[in-house]
Amino acid sequence: MGGPGSAEPPRAAAFELAVRLAGVTGTRPRVVPAPGGSYRVEAPLPDGMGGEAQRGVLDLLGEADRFGHHARAHGQAVWAELG
Repeated sequence: MGGPGSAEPPRAAAFELAVRLAGVTGTRPRVVPAPGGSYRVEAPLPDGMGGEAQRGVLDLLGEADRFGHHARAHGQAVWAELG
């Protein structure tokens, strides 16, 4: 995928990651441009996500250049930046 050392363009890698995160989380991630020509994927996390799905999300985030998690009043989400 388009993580560190990859030759895949960041935009294509971000959309690929979004599709894969959707498959694991059952949610609809979004892809937005980020500073410096990179792309950010933001994926909401469903309540009650099982351990296998959580590990799948962590595996996918590990393919990104940068990633993180945030919790807000309306729920939790993860983000990943490529490029």
